[in-house]
Amino acid sequence: MVYIPASRYEEAYQKILAGAHQTNHTTTLLVFASIDADSICGLRILTSLLKRDSIGHKVIPVTNYQDIQAASAQVENRQIKSLVFLNCGGQVDIQDLVQLRDDLVVMIVDSHRPFNLYNIYWNEQVLCLDDGDVESKMGELQQAFEDVEFGSDVNEDSDNEDKEDKEEEDDDEYDEEQTGTKRQNGGEDSIQTRKKRRRAADMDPDEFIQMQRRRARKRDERAQNQSLIQAYYTQGSYHGQSCAISTLVLCEQLGLPPTPDHVWWATIGATSQYVLQHIDADGYAVVVTKMRDLVRRVSSATTRPAANGSTAASKSNGHLDVLRTDSEHASVYSSQMPLDSQLENSADSATNGKNIDVFNPYLEIIDEIDDEGYAAGLNGSSVASVASMGRLTSTRLIDQQMEIIECGELKFPLLRHWSLSEAMRFSPYVATRLATWSSKGRARLDLLLAKLGLSKAEAQAPFLHLAPDLKQQLYRKMADIGADYDMSDSTYRGFVRNYGWRKSNISASDMVLALLALLLHGREPHKTSDVARGGFYAAYDALAQYETLHKGISGALDLQRIVVGQGVAMLERQAVKTLRAFRLAMLGDLEVSGTADGNNSGPAAFSSPF
Repeated sequence: MVYIPASRYEEAYQKILAGAHQTNHTTTLLVFASIDADSICGLRILTSLLKRDSIGHKVIPVTNYQDIQAASAQVENRQIKSLVFLNCGGQVDIQDLVQLRDDLVVMIVDSHRPFNLYNIYWNEQVLCLDDGDVESKMGELQQAFEDVEFGSDVNEDSDNEDKEDKEEEDDDEYDEEQTGTKRQNGGEDSIQTRKKRRRAADMDPDEFIQMQRRRARKRDERAQNQSLIQAYYTQGSYHGQSCAISTLVLCEQLGLPPTPDHVWWATIGATSQYVLQHIDADGYAVVVTKMRDLVRRVSSATTRPAANGSTAASKSNGHLDVLRTDSEHASVYSSQMPLDSQLENSADSATNGKNIDVFNPYLEIIDEIDDEGYAAGLNGSSVASVASMGRLTSTRLIDQQMEIIECGELKFPLLRHWSLSEAMRFSPYVATRLATWSSKGRARLDLLLAKLGLSKAEAQAPFLHLAPDLKQQLYRKMADIGADYDMSDSTYRGFVRNYGWRKSNISASDMVLALLALLLHGREPHKTSDVARGGFYAAYDALAQYETLHKGISGALDLQRIVVGQGVAMLERQAVKTLRAFRLAMLGDLEVSGTADGNNSGPAAFSSPF
């Protein structure tokens, strides 16, 4: 058995750790990471574990199997003791891509299914992390694979006939030497036929019949096993447990307590599967239940203690209040300690000599690094001393809240970062149901907004500026009237992270789209491979750098405009051809302008999986 059950992930990591301790070389581990959001989140969690154990490693972003083969030369280095594949390598025989030495350990953390059976049943060096499918559902398949590949009891009867075959071959070779020519009447086939006739003539008739029956039964069993294996491979592609969740489980089994960062990254990785439709609603509901428990473990309902030792929640004198989130949330969780990686300040742009927040352009702010009152508030100073510094005059205790909150979400992408009208107009979910490329569809969208109780001005205003009661009724009314517009499943449970009182909340689905936009930026045509990898590292940094995350959000907004705009353009110009089994559209010169600066989208936009 070379697959690792979910309860014993740490066994695979212990082998990697043992290999790292065998040498003093700085790099003993190569990490092949697929360029997708789930893989990047899993990489973030894994690298924190590797740094804790001082394991030197090198990350190699890959987009296809050719990238893995191109990097296989680095595996030949005797100092490399371990390989880790994140969201890649599970569906192919890894030995076909990488030459495995006897002292090399390979760990595969891949959510793509089905697994290649050679990876999970053949080589003891290859360790596949199983999420339960292999252990609970593939026992019969394992037996079939072993019977076919290892030939258990298949040639049992022929073993006793090897000596006879050898003697007969020697006799045949002697006859050919005497005649000087090979028999031309049938060649090798005639020799085999003659062997069978001799053997049948020498055997007892009853024994010969039993032998033939055994052989027929084994042929049937072998054919049945091959059919079972073929059915496993042809069942179609699907996805198992998120790579990010698997690495989080690994950290827990190794005694590394989950931090808010780790839980948030795992949430993003799992949400990416739902956003990209890799898992269905039922599978996502299981993920939400699992992540809800993790969120509660790393969060608390009380705020951070104040400087005098009491908590903000215990104050009732009117000067200190508990900072709450929107009333739509079922519960509030506040972080009790700073995160492992504090997010960097946002990249504020200068407008008329004033810093303007990217997410909320109508809110004038000052740089946090120049705000002494803000810094003092984070350190727990009293309200009076904070207010005396001039710029910050709040009567509330400023607490750096970085909590993760479970809440209701709508399938309108990036809703918190533009208007509701734009979020619905540039949503593939809404566009395909209301046919918004037509005048009739746009009229239905306007009618839907009116039924939601929103005026045209309110629908076109930034969503963050809507009155709280309008936001609350939006979720409720969409659940009530969504079925009338073929959007009965427009709401779902999601997770949101509060990045501080100065910054906009960001949902896990928003993070997924931001990461995809950053990854897409590195895939633009005519760019070198080094520049293309820049998108991978930008997405990696966006998980811990608010400035980079801003760029990803802006890119995701442009990407939504481009994708929907391109689809509308193709439909309007009748570029979509309906064939027998599918629809075909040739982009050609149908590129549209969807970015804020008016630039054309380019073919790179349509390499996005969204």
